[in-house]
Amino acid sequence: MEQGKIVIPQMRYEPLIDNEEQHIAEMAAYFRQALESKKHHGMLVLFASGRAMQRFLEHVTDLRLLLLVQGDQPRYRLVELHRKRVANGERSVLIGLQSFAEGLDLKGDLLTQVHIHKIAFPPIDSPVVITEGEWLKSLNRYPFEVQSLPSASFNLIQQVGRLIRSHGCWGEVVIYDKRLLTKSYGQRLLNALPVFPIERPEVPEVKKRPTKVVAGRKKSIRAKGRAPTDR
Repeated sequence: MEQGKIVIPQMRYEPLIDNEEQHIAEMAAYFRQALESKKHHGMLVLFASGRAMQRFLEHVTDLRLLLLVQGDQPRYRLVELHRKRVANGERSVLIGLQSFAEGLDLKGDLLTQVHIHKIAFPPIDSPVVITEGEWLKSLNRYPFEVQSLPSASFNLIQQVGRLIRSHGCWGEVVIYDKRLLTKSYGQRLLNALPVFPIERPEVPEVKKRPTKVVAGRKKSIRAKGRAPTDR
């Protein structure tokens, strides 16, 4: 049996700012299907921005009791609850931003499926990115190649790395970004990841958002920093 696999659903939309609502709706539809299959008890969903995470949560309000969302409680407490749920044979889903891809060590059944919203390029309106980009241009170097792409690759490696924490780990990484297969830089990003087989399942039909909230008090999560740029 393969230790892992990469799943790139056949999304109709790229995760660009103009398509964000449609892309998030497709992502929510596939996530819902994966959750309802009950193949995985421990799941992690990573977003490139707080805005996108909030939009996603609006599509899955009826599942809110299963979701442990960054900002609801301190991270250590969310992870503690996640471990307890999975140990009791329950399904549990951690949801957060890039910081949840750093230092999170969940082995075995605690994490067998990772969902990645999109390739996380650095924000083009960041003063640091702008200044460094101008400096690179002065040296006749292309900022996207030298600055943006390596940063995105590093983020993706960290995100995928949450899955396989030991030889006994297994599972799949779902990446909702077809640019990995349609853009010239996509193969370079894939080449930096573990050598897993790639699957391309269809995305189920997008349904209307659920209207009933079953999780009680709702708490908003603010985005930390700017949203990454589109490429």
